[in-house]
Amino acid sequence: MKKAVVTRIVLLLVMVAIWGIIAPFSYVSAQKVSYEVFPEEVRVKVGEISFTIKATGGLAELYIGEVKALDFLGYYPFRSGWSWGAGTWYYGEVIEPIDVKDIENGIIVKTHSRFPPETNCYMEFESTYVIYNTGMIIANLTARAYDTFRAAWVPIYAGFSTDVLGGSKIYFAYGKTITEVNCPKKYTIYRLSSGSFSVAYTSTPYGDLVIICLSPPSLSYLFDDDRRWGGTTFAIKCGLTGFEVDVTKGTEFKVSLMLYPHTKGPEFTKLIVSAFSNWGAAKSALEALKKSKPRTPGGAKLLARCEEEVRLASEAFKKGDMEGVYNHASKALEYAENMKVVERNQRIMYYIVLPNVIELIIAVLVIMKTKPIKKAPA
Repeated sequence: MKKAVVTRIVLLLVMVAIWGIIAPFSYVSAQKVSYEVFPEEVRVKVGEISFTIKATGGLAELYIGEVKALDFLGYYPFRSGWSWGAGTWYYGEVIEPIDVKDIENGIIVKTHSRFPPETNCYMEFESTYVIYNTGMIIANLTARAYDTFRAAWVPIYAGFSTDVLGGSKIYFAYGKTITEVNCPKKYTIYRLSSGSFSVAYTSTPYGDLVIICLSPPSLSYLFDDDRRWGGTTFAIKCGLTGFEVDVTKGTEFKVSLMLYPHTKGPEFTKLIVSAFSNWGAAKSALEALKKSKPRTPGGAKLLARCEEEVRLASEAFKKGDMEGVYNHASKALEYAENMKVVERNQRIMYYIVLPNVIELIIAVLVIMKTKPIKKAPA
């Protein structure tokens, strides 16, 4: 009897230990998104995450707990000759008041602003932020030229405080390549890294921040230590034009980014990166398979299953359920691979094996019909 009780207690402890390991990744917190609206900004809070969306279109001062994880995000156009420039997280003329709407799992914030004509930098900005109750932020940032002007450069900036990120690392992932960049506590060089990225992320003791390119799927970047110019940030700078270019009236730039600040540790960050990578691969595989079109019943069934898993991954993504994204995307990739095998095998069967078998049967029948039958001797 005692032995049975001890066994049950041990099993219970094992189950509790296992749950303690998987719970942080399988459970999607349903925190409430709270916000305050002011004429010049919206202050948003989701659990330990807080930040400000400016009426001028940029995002500012994203905190994880008491630590500023991101200083700013937004457009920073420069006028020709680098004679003037400004960021949408602090400058602009508001065209329409901030619009905030509640949705099922969070809120949507819209802003509309421009740089006034006297700047001779004729840019208009429309920003839509979708903030989910998991803390995930989708930033859809549009810039449009309302008149023709010459620009030195039109980039998007994301700035990290040197006081916070100094001594830590930032990672840029592009395809299967991950570039690790050390962020020095004291200024050493200006250009710390450059290249292209689909995902950028930091992992620090206070929390992690993941930035993912949704559209376009990757961006070229410069990663600079702006202390050279008296600044206080390490900045990711993504150029959307060349240098010294004419920006004609109506020219439009659109960038969609996902920001996911969290305190679940580096393993959860790796899960986000893997989930996004698998999801992107699954969507690409699905599009390729749709173009090739399945020619067999088995292939058609697997294509439908692949499409459903991609849809489920998208739904999980909207909820910030990264484990769900990873699992559904992985299944979609599995179905896509199986479809290729089934299509190949069934095509071999339908177009090579069966015709040859039929041809052989016909040949045998013809031979049997034409070959004289010998009569048995009387």
